[in-house]
Amino acid sequence: MPEYVPYDESETLNWPYNCVAEDGDLLMPPYYQNRNQMYKVQANMTYPINVGRNIARHAANTHFIFACDIELYPSLGFVDQFLNMVYHNNSVLQLDPKLPPRVYPLPVFEIHEDVMVPNDKNELMQLFHKKKAQLFHAHLCQNCHKVPGYQNWLNQKSNSSDQLKLFSKTLRQDTFKYWEPFYVSDNREPFFDERVTWEGQSNKRIQGYAMCLLGYEYHVLHPAFLVHSPGIKIPSGNSTRAIYAKEMTRFIKSKIQPEYRVLYGKNKKCFT
Repeated sequence: MPEYVPYDESETLNWPYNCVAEDGDLLMPPYYQNRNQMYKVQANMTYPINVGRNIARHAANTHFIFACDIELYPSLGFVDQFLNMVYHNNSVLQLDPKLPPRVYPLPVFEIHEDVMVPNDKNELMQLFHKKKAQLFHAHLCQNCHKVPGYQNWLNQKSNSSDQLKLFSKTLRQDTFKYWEPFYVSDNREPFFDERVTWEGQSNKRIQGYAMCLLGYEYHVLHPAFLVHSPGIKIPSGNSTRAIYAKEMTRFIKSKIQPEYRVLYGKNKKCFT
């Protein structure tokens, strides 16, 4: 732990970062530094990504939350657009307990390193047609991030004044049984399983499995979206992570899935 921890956000923002080494040379940003020098690597530790996600969810003090990874950027004005949609469509608040629970995913794209993050759908589609943008994880797992009605979503006309709306809906079953969407929710869905690490992969799929067992509906939004920046993700051949993933898959099938069936019920259409 650091010797001193800032008290609040304003103090943190006033705390300058030291960019100069002892010999006077400029330090590279942390994300460019050699990761082998990190304490996590030297101590052979795994990254508890779901612990961080759950801390954020417990700390949230708003009705709606958006559990989103740090390198995913929402289209400009998304928060105001979503709240405006809630104002005009009270069904988003899920006031009727008889209706199935629901969340609100956004389509996710990735862009080349040499382009700016698009502000709106028109800018996104310009990059898409130039092959500078594509579906997130298109080279790794297309079914993990392709939303229902994906092609129609791309073809739907949009301008900067368009209001946010519910575009399509589905369950996490059949074609979407391995879907790993990022979504807005009211924070009532199951928390992320903290036994799963970043290295072990599948860290969001287990929560998706629980939500499938609970009958959650996924209502995709338009024209809002998420963009992963920087760069296009390609298979890395990281053998170390592959070893973790193999062991984690075995643990999920033998330990976590049987527990979740007891907690949330059984459904043969639900998969991790």
